[in-house]
Amino acid sequence: MKIRFGGDLNFGDFIAVSNGNHISFGWYAGRGRGTLQYFWFGSPANAYNDYEDWTELSDELKARSWKTKKYSKGFSSKTMYKSYINAVHETRVMKVTNAEEIFTDPKDLERYTESVKVLKLIGMIK
Repeated sequence: MKIRFGGDLNFGDFIAVSNGNHISFGWYAGRGRGTLQYFWFGSPANAYNDYEDWTELSDELKARSWKTKKYSKGFSSKTMYKSYINAVHETRVMKVTNAEEIFTDPKDLERYTESVKVLKLIGMIK
């Protein structure tokens, strides 16, 4: 996808998204049915924590858990929740190259850093 601010978007690029009255950050996950999809910047870490909690369950509890179908093939980008925007315009998204400099709140930076670790673990980013 070509955007005005940052050029071409590829799967896994970190982006800023104009979303209503605020800006959201995440990793570009593609297009679908008129939407732009992305993983919100805290989503990978949150999803991986859910996965780790599931792996610690006994086999009996796993059999009753709805997460068993989701995680039966392991953890990947397909098991993470996506956010999306409708009405995709080339000026509504911006590629961000130095994300560490954007987050001034230590909690946001920690959430971002944890998500980066998860995405590197599954090979989505380098």
